[in-house]
Amino acid sequence: MMQVVIIEDEELGAEFLVQLLNKSPFEIEVLSVLDSKKEAIEWFKVNTCDLIFSDIHLGDGRSFEVFDSLKIKIPIIFTTAYDQYAIQSFDYYAVDYLLKPYNYEKLNAALEKYTTLGISVKQQTDNIEKLLTKWEERQVNRKRQERFLVGKGDQFISLNIDDIACFMADGKYLYLFNNLGECFLYDDTITNLEETLSTRKFFRVNRKYIINHAAIKSISKYSGSRVSVILNIPALSEESIIVSSKNVNAFKEWLNA
Repeated sequence: MMQVVIIEDEELGAEFLVQLLNKSPFEIEVLSVLDSKKEAIEWFKVNTCDLIFSDIHLGDGRSFEVFDSLKIKIPIIFTTAYDQYAIQSFDYYAVDYLLKPYNYEKLNAALEKYTTLGISVKQQTDNIEKLLTKWEERQVNRKRQERFLVGKGDQFISLNIDDIACFMADGKYLYLFNNLGECFLYDDTITNLEETLSTRKFFRVNRKYIINHAAIKSISKYSGSRVSVILNIPALSEESIIVSSKNVNAFKEWLNA
């Protein structure tokens, strides 16, 4: 019986993972679902498990801080919406790095990798270099979108990535705003788009907005740990874009990169 622990602050995300694990052909027991850095630290002070499934961004910090503080040497499958921590994850006995939204097949492939690698720390450590090389090759070969085709009246225009201030999701529609404040309907979803944009230039601050670093006019403190962003384009100059609490730490790191 494989005993696992889930570190995930989104209730729906945790429930989805548990459902997939229950359907898996592997014999799995979920010992606990931990929804914060604080709770995870307290749990692992007195408990252990065979395998950890962990998101990286939590409401009160990053899961890396848990593994650092306790020197945890347990294999981990990371489940996150952000690809910029893939290299760093291999400092923590990473078996795999699943980008959300993942599915049943990808989860089972990660579990198969875990069983193939073996549970022992020595076996896992021996495979880190190979996994790291594979990820770096994937990042090099990954195509980043540089131009975006939109309609303007009865014509089409192709916008360069540097001319785009932000993307805004509204219901089933996705809108693109250029640096002049012009708004265009763009045929895609914000989730798909997030995977193709340059993470150096763009950041998804919440469920609705992906913004360009160059389009930021000001950043202010908001309620709790959140921050408010104003863009320097006319169409959105009066709208405060709130960075969700779970994204604040990553947002600050992105600004400081």
